[in-house]
Amino acid sequence: MDFHRIFTSRCLITDGAMGTYYREKYGEGSGVPELDNLKAPEKIREIHREYIEAGADIIRTNSFASNIQTLCRKLPGQTREEQLRTVYENVSAACRIAQSAAAEAEGRHGSGTDGQEAGTDGSGTGMGRQIYIAGDIGPVPEQGGDGEDESVIEEYKAMAKAHLDAGLRLIWFETFPDLERILPVAEWIRSVSDAFIMTGFSVNMYGYTKTGVSMGELLRTAKKSGLIDGVGFNCGVGPSHLGRLLKRQDLGDMIVYAAPNAGYADRIENRMVYRDNSAYFCGAMEEIADLGVNIIGGCCGTSPSYIKKLAKAVGHRVLAKRLSDRPEERAESEIRYDNNLFIRKLYSGEKVVIAELDPPFDGNDRKMAEAAAVLKRAGVEMITFSDSPMGKMRASSVLSAVKISNQLQIETMPHMACRDRNVIGTGAEILGAYMNGIRNFLFVTGDPVPAGDRGSITSVYDYHSVTLMNYVRQMNREHFAEDPIAYGGALNYGRANIDAEIRRMQKKCEAGASFFLTQPIYSDEDIERIRYIKSRIDTKVICGIMPLVSYRNAVFMKNEITGINVPDEIIAQYDKDMSREEAQAVGVRIAAEIAEKLKETADGYYFMVPFNRAGMIAEIMERMSAWK
Repeated sequence: MDFHRIFTSRCLITDGAMGTYYREKYGEGSGVPELDNLKAPEKIREIHREYIEAGADIIRTNSFASNIQTLCRKLPGQTREEQLRTVYENVSAACRIAQSAAAEAEGRHGSGTDGQEAGTDGSGTGMGRQIYIAGDIGPVPEQGGDGEDESVIEEYKAMAKAHLDAGLRLIWFETFPDLERILPVAEWIRSVSDAFIMTGFSVNMYGYTKTGVSMGELLRTAKKSGLIDGVGFNCGVGPSHLGRLLKRQDLGDMIVYAAPNAGYADRIENRMVYRDNSAYFCGAMEEIADLGVNIIGGCCGTSPSYIKKLAKAVGHRVLAKRLSDRPEERAESEIRYDNNLFIRKLYSGEKVVIAELDPPFDGNDRKMAEAAAVLKRAGVEMITFSDSPMGKMRASSVLSAVKISNQLQIETMPHMACRDRNVIGTGAEILGAYMNGIRNFLFVTGDPVPAGDRGSITSVYDYHSVTLMNYVRQMNREHFAEDPIAYGGALNYGRANIDAEIRRMQKKCEAGASFFLTQPIYSDEDIERIRYIKSRIDTKVICGIMPLVSYRNAVFMKNEITGINVPDEIIAQYDKDMSREEAQAVGVRIAAEIAEKLKETADGYYFMVPFNRAGMIAEIMERMSAWK
């Protein structure tokens, strides 16, 4: 079926909300509509019928939340394979219900259970017009993580496969914050089907998703991918705001749909309630139709009564011409770091030397400030500050960086973990740092909250490292173009699947990462792994070195810190009975030897200061000066 021709022939109407209308129709205690696909299909079929009778040309299957978390939380003990089968069966049932409703509206009286009566292409005719069925896929809930778990993509593929196996050829992703999860699934769909792929994003009234991606960036990325056939915006925003946002976009020749919420919900007795404003909604949607949008409909708070008025007002009208006075889309400008001495030196081929300090647990910054002064005198070019590592609270990395930069007139770089701040807090922190002269960051997903604290401390993870990098790349283009922020990422060289880590690095490079910092390196084997990584990807790697201060410290690092390999031959150079001075001397010697081995591989050195003992770093650097 040629959906591109269909969607460009006239303005089509899609259905409204399933979730909010389901609760309105069947009561607040009715639960999750997706659970009724198998246990009460008639309830879902009735809603589809109402939307079709109201004038919807497109109905979306009741599968938005047909994911493992929704469907399997009351089915403990299932294997992963069984969970995916549960997802597949639920989505398949959603398809059968939608196909049956379309066939019924057409006046056919077949069983409607296998979708064939509605046509193998997922369509049926209803009341003299074509009804198209879209396979609806919503975001899979994810709790933190670095966005690299293949099982999440596997879950999306199970949903998509169920829709395709049911005969649908219109796949509709909706309410996503970005394209990160959509693109690999779209690529898989392309490999097995000719389905039309529609992607929908949820933006706020300012035109940004919860991961900080702008509408313009979403449109550009979707078009550039070559995998997406249509782009739309639903949920999160009311019709008037969405109309104003769309007016500012260059829609080009893409298929575009708009399905905003009825408006903004009121909180009444701890429930989110939408007012009945269907007349206002339809007036605003007429203005959106005038922008040349191909498909219009509704999201949260809309019901069949909304769609009926919408279909009467703009349904099947000739598509309006899109604004022609927009400037042509400009090529993406290169980010230049002409004012950033650290990046200029790093990319000149000269080795950089940076050092990391941990901000204090309390408000006493004396030791941190003293250590920073020692590092500056030793020749360290930039001091970095960790962001509550291992999920244990320390003073703000950004404020520590600002204070030391002002006190010592040295470049500083705060780390920023995604664990602790939502999108608003993250953006505010970056803007505040920028106002105070910070131009370099290390972005990491962040260690999880320790297991014993998870009942009282909540991880946020609105971003992971790659999505945060994409957000700052966008800020560089829109706000900081004259003096952009440079940022890097962490390199886990000890990962078992090193090629997977390289692919992860490539994603970070594509998101604008200029450099990578590694964990401390102690073994020849790990140096070889760094060499291999550098042979596979063109980027700058600043290698981590942390002197071990005692036998106990060495044994702890070997056994309790994930991702760090301390060989037995290094531990053997320490003795339990050594004095502090003797053990530190061993740590300095070993660290200097490792730094020398890395001379031909590292683009710079990243010293981690143990227990604020900055004097050890000064001694290592003094030994390194003898190389010149």
